[in-house]
Amino acid sequence: MKQRYKYIAFYDLDHTIFVVNSATNLVEEARRRGIMSEKQYRHALYLSIIYKLGLGEPAKIINRMLSWLKGLSEESVKQLCREVFNHSLVETIRKEILEAMEQHSANNAANVLLSSASSPICEPVSEHLNLDDVICTRLKTDNSVLTGTTDGKLVYGMEKKHRMLAYCQDHGYNPEDAYYYGDSITDVHVMKAVGHPVAVSPDKKLLKIANKLTWYVIA
Repeated sequence: MKQRYKYIAFYDLDHTIFVVNSATNLVEEARRRGIMSEKQYRHALYLSIIYKLGLGEPAKIINRMLSWLKGLSEESVKQLCREVFNHSLVETIRKEILEAMEQHSANNAANVLLSSASSPICEPVSEHLNLDDVICTRLKTDNSVLTGTTDGKLVYGMEKKHRMLAYCQDHGYNPEDAYYYGDSITDVHVMKAVGHPVAVSPDKKLLKIANKLTWYVIA
C-alpha cells in the first residue's frame, strides 16, 4: 500500500459487500450468452445444492465449480465480470457496508477485500469502491487462457485466516486492531483471528457463535 494507515478493515464479498452471491449472477449471464453450456449449467446447479446441503468438502466443491471456465480467454471472463457487476451486482452492495467503509476511511484505516471469490469479479468491485487492496482467489492461465483451476490455494476457510495474518505481518499491522466483516461459518477462523469481528447477515451457525462471543452483528 502507498501509505501507512492506523489499522485495516477486511471484507468478505458474497452476502457481505453484496447482498447476493456473485457467482449465481455470473453463471446465469454466462448461460444466457451461451458461454456456459446447459450441461455445465446443470452441473453448476448440482454442485451448488451439494454445497448448500453440506454434503461434501466445501473447498473441493468450489474448485469443481470453476471447471466451466476451462478454455475461456482470461480477458473474456474479465469482461463478463465487469459487465455483470455494472449491470446488476452494483445494485446489491449493502448500504451498511458502504457506511462502514466510509467510517473506517474517516478514521484513517485501510479497506481491503478478503474473499474466496476470484479476481475477475473482485477487481471491478475494488475499483468501484476505491478499496486499498484485494486478497482473493487467482485463476490459473496458460497463454492467457483459463485452465479451470486456481493459481495457488483457494482463499477459503483457514487459508483466509493465513492470508490475513500474512498481510498484517507484511504491512506492519496488528490483527488485534483489525476488523473482518463476514457472513458465513466458513469465515469463523479469520473472524476469531481479528480484534473486531463483525457478522453480516450471518448464517445460523455463525450467528450462534457471534451471539455467544458477543460479536457485533449487522442483520
